[in-house]
Amino acid sequence: MQFVYEAMSADGSTVCDRVEAGDRAEAVGSLRERGLIVLRLEDATEAPRTSFAWLAQRLGNKMTVRDVILLTRQMKMLLEAGAPLVPALEASEEQTAKPFMRALLRRLRERVEEGDSLCQALELEGQLFDPVFRSMIAAGEATASLPEVFGRLCDLAQRQQKTRKLVLGALLYPAILTILLVVVVCVLLFFVVPRFKILFTSMNSPLPALTKVLFEFSEFATHNWPYLVGGLVAAVGAGVLCFRLPGTRKWLDEVLLRTPLIGRLMSRLIFARVVRIWAAMLRCHVPLLEAIRQSREAITNAAFLRLIAQVEESVSSGGRMGQALAAARLADPIIVSAIRTGEDNGRLAEATDFVSGWMDEDNANTVQHVTRLAEPAMLAVMGVVVGFVAMALFIPLFDLAGMA
Repeated sequence: MQFVYEAMSADGSTVCDRVEAGDRAEAVGSLRERGLIVLRLEDATEAPRTSFAWLAQRLGNKMTVRDVILLTRQMKMLLEAGAPLVPALEASEEQTAKPFMRALLRRLRERVEEGDSLCQALELEGQLFDPVFRSMIAAGEATASLPEVFGRLCDLAQRQQKTRKLVLGALLYPAILTILLVVVVCVLLFFVVPRFKILFTSMNSPLPALTKVLFEFSEFATHNWPYLVGGLVAAVGAGVLCFRLPGTRKWLDEVLLRTPLIGRLMSRLIFARVVRIWAAMLRCHVPLLEAIRQSREAITNAAFLRLIAQVEESVSSGGRMGQALAAARLADPIIVSAIRTGEDNGRLAEATDFVSGWMDEDNANTVQHVTRLAEPAMLAVMGVVVGFVAMALFIPLFDLAGMA
């Protein structure tokens, strides 16, 4: 059989190639004899459909961010207390209540007991552990600093979870207002307006143009709501389908990054995540080029992926990271200057760590500011809609009262 592998050599560089072996274990042993630490190993002909990762995906089981935080926190505490790796895995297995995680830790422990490194054991789980996680574990094993690495991984997961909660929390209130607006409009169009129409029609009173427009719109929505709902569902489905197409996805990512205010905030959030990963990996003694390469696995924005690829190409050809960031226009000049200063002083890990923390704090303030702007905007839209309906309904009533 032929396997495609990605491994880390003794000097920290990444090697991607193919290897002939009878099975997966033989392939791992052959690469280990060459002094390589396996980061990824896949069958060259087809995906490993018998792997637990595929089965877990089919059954809906997966590792959540909370699982990662709990696992890394437990391993950090146990290893710092002096426990060897196998007993630490066994203790984490016993303390885990989730069956999926307990089975995962049991498999990892058994592989380490059989002689595999922890990175090799993680690699055999397929996509359950991303390349960033595996690269940091490989570096921690190579430098005998696994407790520090698990601490960094825990901090990385916690900060990512905090950012995700911040964004979701900022979107929650505008989403509630949007749903409330839709409900109010539906109630007015389908229940309130038709009753007023019957009242005004029975009185044979002249109606203002505003009221006529409202009645026509209500009648159209009442009689054609199945087509409106079907059109909305079709539009959403077409949007999701187009979003999954590579060409459309790339174009949409470009548009979003160029959108005023939202694009800048989105770019800063993505770059903050990238720098956070760089800081964690560099602190764990992962080579710079490897950190840049693996950080691409943590983002999905096509436009940003292209910019990160430009930085990787520049650094791999002998350029400086600060210059590459400035050329790609990934960040504000002050951030680029901080990273460039750390690079010049040989303290790039500390500089990226400081920048990631500063960006997280600044992004949190920016998200709160945007939320404060969105809330009155949504309330204003709701007020305009309700005010339009109220004027259209009450003006004829005032006219009738005046005539009486």
